[in-house]
Amino acid sequence: MKQRLKKIDRLIKVQQHLHKKAELDLVSLQRKEGELKAAQEDLLQTMGESDALHGLFVDVLAKRLKDLSLEEIRTQAEIVGQKSLTVERALQVKRSEKMHSRLKGDIRHMQEKAELAEILEGMARKEHTSLP
Repeated sequence: MKQRLKKIDRLIKVQQHLHKKAELDLVSLQRKEGELKAAQEDLLQTMGESDALHGLFVDVLAKRLKDLSLEEIRTQAEIVGQKSLTVERALQVKRSEKMHSRLKGDIRHMQEKAELAEILEGMARKEHTSLP
């Protein structure tokens, strides 16, 4: 049982590490989404400015804006998937922690039972011994 408890401890540590990594990946994707939105806003501002040379680059700017928009959509889809993964990792950690807690309770119960049996055996031996 003690061996199993150690294995579950290691499993919990690994799962916590995976959960933290999933959270960091989610934050990274959300940051990327923010950067893409900011880049799109900058392009829209640039396109809105009235400058004689901007007319030459409208097609290039429009294509870049479209590319940024498509990348933002892909990033949003990745965020949805990463949120799901993050929740699943958190649930795995909770399940393992519950299993760990249950196993610790079982071990404690078995130890108490063994101690009680030892006390009862000691009492039974004392009753059978004769006094001098």
